[in-house]
Amino acid sequence: IKRNTPMNSNSSIIISSDLTNIKKVFSWLEKTLFALVNDKNKKSTLSLVVQEALVNAIVHGNKENKNKNVTLYYEVKDKDVHLKITDEGDGISKTSMQKNEEDIKEDDLLKDSGRGIILIKHFCKDVIFNKNSVELIVEL
Repeated sequence: IKRNTPMNSNSSIIISSDLTNIKKVFSWLEKTLFALVNDKNKKSTLSLVVQEALVNAIVHGNKENKNKNVTLYYEVKDKDVHLKITDEGDGISKTSMQKNEEDIKEDDLLKDSGRGIILIKHFCKDVIFNKNSVELIVEL
């Protein structure tokens, strides 16, 4: 795991595509980004969207190939947190990008996958999809 200096208003971390590394990301976030956020509900929102985006990048983007990396970058700007999660996969499908809350069915709630992007869109002020990354803006 590589990281730049903590406690700035921006920072980044790079992990290999192993789901067990998500715990390490959250340990890092506790010392960096979460230390800058006083509101418990906002920390929960940030935790949820970061978790979903990391899982998507590792599982769907990099296909859990441990030789591929995922980068999480954040920057605090005014009253927003800008997050960028980048993987080394083939890109996000248009179908996935277009998922909205209206698309979720009751049966989907019990499935292991398929809700991540919908949850991210619900809790973020804005979501920007790029070929190998997703940018999330969360209001503080």
